[in-house]
Amino acid sequence: MSGKLLSDNLTRYIKRSRKATTILFTDIEASTQYWDRHGDVKGRLLVDRHNRLVFPAIRHFRGRIIKTIGDAVMARFRSPEQAVFAAIAIQQALAEERGKDKKFKLRVRIGIHTGKAIVEHGDVYGDVVNVASRVESRGKGDEILVSASTASKLKNSDFGLTKKGSFVPKGKKKSMVLYRCQWQGHPSLIENITFNLFLPLVKRQKAELMVFLATGLGMFYFVYLNYFRYLLSDSETRALLTLNPQDLLAVHPLAPSALIFFVLAIVYFIVSMQSVPHSMLRILKGGFGLTIGFFIFFLPQKYFPLPIDLELRKPVYESSHLFVEVTGENAKLYTRPSIGSDVVREVKTGQLLLLTDVSRAGGMVWNKVLVAKKQYAWMPRVIPPRIGVPSQRMSVAYKFYFRRADLFAWLFGLVGFAWGYLNFRLRPT
Repeated sequence: MSGKLLSDNLTRYIKRSRKATTILFTDIEASTQYWDRHGDVKGRLLVDRHNRLVFPAIRHFRGRIIKTIGDAVMARFRSPEQAVFAAIAIQQALAEERGKDKKFKLRVRIGIHTGKAIVEHGDVYGDVVNVASRVESRGKGDEILVSASTASKLKNSDFGLTKKGSFVPKGKKKSMVLYRCQWQGHPSLIENITFNLFLPLVKRQKAELMVFLATGLGMFYFVYLNYFRYLLSDSETRALLTLNPQDLLAVHPLAPSALIFFVLAIVYFIVSMQSVPHSMLRILKGGFGLTIGFFIFFLPQKYFPLPIDLELRKPVYESSHLFVEVTGENAKLYTRPSIGSDVVREVKTGQLLLLTDVSRAGGMVWNKVLVAKKQYAWMPRVIPPRIGVPSQRMSVAYKFYFRRADLFAWLFGLVGFAWGYLNFRLRPT
């Protein structure tokens, strides 16, 4: 591709990316002196407290936080009215916080400007950004300054704008008129905004949340398959509903697609989330720790047995019923304990059935299993060899045992949960 063709393509792309937008800048007044007087830690805590008040107000009025630069925040709005509403809400929230805490002295100046900007990949470029920054720099603490461009586009809203004066922005030749928003007399806009309750999420935290959630769901499925379904299914009234969760996917042809759609919806929801309750992150990380702690004990004793495992294998609890696991291919269930009887259905390898009786007939051992409410069928344990065909094991029956090893694995898991829950730390925003 020639240089000119490449340049033309880039030019067309950039032109298509230009959109009418309103930029809001905030900056903390006298922050440099605060950092110098109180040090980095207290300065960072002040910025975090500022962000936890400013971010919810911006998001409530449909603003998108583009970036933070030190103690300044840059946000983009599609509507000038929403930008001014957000600015008023920010000042109201800060004023309310100062009223609650006399030691909280933070004051912010806000500048707003509207114009054409290049919007791409979550960032904003162009002259409108530079001008908005210049507008903000002309303000003082507690002030909201609005450019003439923004003021001319405000519709049907009384923002109490008064002319403050004019100035020539750096790098410009023409002067710009500025307006001050008299926000102190505006009705409250913060009654429906929740501050400090939710933890704002950044990309790294979203990735962690996905890992914690995936681990938790995987652990839940493992626990259900290896423990809960046996406990829940140790009764004929519940066995049909809880013993084979994978059967739910066969209820309707669209069930697998519905499950995939549901999973994708959860992923999209997490990716699009801007905030999440702090307690949820603690619980999810606790679940991650539970999984780690559980398998640290479970896997070695399962795959690398030691002499002490003889004690660990002693059961603490055993099920009342036996469960029949299908092991053969093309396994069939019969109306009677006879190969010549009618076939009720075919069952898949790995499927579990509740055993209700055992019988010997035709030189074979038969398992009577529950197939529907008050309906039973028969399955052979082993089909004897025939000419040219070896014997084939079709099913195996066993009880569910909750052993000492399982108990210790869960104790390790609880320790892991406590570690994950208590070890989760808030990051400053």
